[in-house]
Amino acid sequence: MRLAFLDLMFSWPPHGGADVDLYHTLEGLQALGHKVRLFGAAYARSWERGKFDPRELPFPATRLEFSALSFNRRQVPARFRASVDAWRPQAVCIADGFFLKPYLARAMAHYPTIGRYYAYEIACPRDMLLYKDGQPCPNNYLRKPELCRRCALAGHGEGIKHWRFPFQAWTHEYLVARAFMPHYHPLLVKALRGMNAVIVYNSIMKGHLDGFNDAVHILPGGVDVNAFAYQPPVPKEPGAPTVIFMSGRIEDPVKGLDTLIAAGERLATSRSDFEIQVTHRSRRFNIPWLKSVGWLDRDALMEHHRQADICVVPSVWEEPFGLTAVEAMAVGRPVCAGRVGGLQDIVRHGETGLLFDRGDSAGLAQCLAQLMDDADLRRRMGEAGRRVVEQEYDWPRIVERYWPPLLEGLVQ
Repeated sequence: MRLAFLDLMFSWPPHGGADVDLYHTLEGLQALGHKVRLFGAAYARSWERGKFDPRELPFPATRLEFSALSFNRRQVPARFRASVDAWRPQAVCIADGFFLKPYLARAMAHYPTIGRYYAYEIACPRDMLLYKDGQPCPNNYLRKPELCRRCALAGHGEGIKHWRFPFQAWTHEYLVARAFMPHYHPLLVKALRGMNAVIVYNSIMKGHLDGFNDAVHILPGGVDVNAFAYQPPVPKEPGAPTVIFMSGRIEDPVKGLDTLIAAGERLATSRSDFEIQVTHRSRRFNIPWLKSVGWLDRDALMEHHRQADICVVPSVWEEPFGLTAVEAMAVGRPVCAGRVGGLQDIVRHGETGLLFDRGDSAGLAQCLAQLMDDADLRRRMGEAGRRVVEQEYDWPRIVERYWPPLLEGLVQ
């Protein structure tokens, strides 16, 4: 089958989990015998968008260049349509992107179309987090468009006022798509209802789409199990601290660094046999047991996972998937994670790690103490996590398991 994948954000090396997801999906479908091609947007004024060289990818790709004048709701869909039509696919998947995706869907309406959503962007035009005032937001733009439209406009106000949107893809698309206008909601609803299938990461997002598309599929993300090779726990030297590792974009408050620091403070009142390492880009901490290791490339990230004894994902928002937890499990490390979003499906409490309630630093401290005091438990959970990843989160297995039936449904 000839499959075109359209993406407004793709970069390689990756800037985030959506890039990794699309890369391995294309690679896996190609390995199954499908003819695939990526059509990606590049915008020189944005560090987030289209930083890839088609010659360095393992699948065919077309990079469409846009300028400040051409990156808009008319020319982007028109350029994509012309390029995709010239390749003549049998179906189209609209992957990462924000407010311009309904315009792309309208331009691709003459093909069977799949919509791919990686976070809560269609339910939360404010910041796609569906998280406000320290709690998950109960609203949904699809059902309460006026309420959410006002909230989104207020949320984007600071970026617009300081004219930062050319460099911030989220606010930039919000403006060029005119998503602040009342007409945008019916455009989005029509696009969703016209798609032959929609792919999301978890049941929360599927629930938000209830009534707007009848073919919503939950597909997990994954890892390259060969790249994240299992590493038995490193024997501890006498007096060596237990290493607790948190990776990801931890500068974002929704990732829960404050919860981890509060848990560390609780532990430090009675013990000093641990060190918490975090991938903070710039911050330096004046805390003896807390160390920033900076932002890590892929090889350095895997090495830190191997040197760690316990990995932590203390997110407080409804994490759509939880790639950092899967990566830690692939290396063979037990994971302490917040009982939120996709994390509560990935981490099996008592088997591959331990779950604690959202923002509960006392609960996290108890989980960490339990694992710190039992090296054998850490080893057993790490081995169990590796087995789960091999069976359920290896990219070739994911593509082979989920994509063929989805594609068959497009041509029936």
